[in-house]
Amino acid sequence: MSDPDATIVTAYGRLDRAALTRAQSSYDTTALLSAVEELDRIVGRARGQDGLRDILLRLHGMAHAVINGAGLSVSTSQGSLPEIALDATAEILQTISTLQRWVELIEPLESLQPRD
Repeated sequence: MSDPDATIVTAYGRLDRAALTRAQSSYDTTALLSAVEELDRIVGRARGQDGLRDILLRLHGMAHAVINGAGLSVSTSQGSLPEIALDATAEILQTISTLQRWVELIEPLESLQPRD
């Protein structure tokens, strides 16, 4: 039988009391707001001129021409296909790194789940 004192009922559900106590003494909720601001920057950068969206479209046009024999749809002065692929990969890896940091930020909140 589970210990009824091991959990606490809050407006956002039943939580593990010990985990909540730890979170209250160490968890920085403002980091979540920073993640929101960071997300806004990532989305803006991705959708902006020469952002990830544009890079992927340019990469598609180049790959489509080279691999499928399609007509040229991207200026040949915008870099080589491997250079554009490298740019896309770098931007994606940077985003993945940021997302992994956010996972690490959010995971402690999962520990609030009661164990019963």
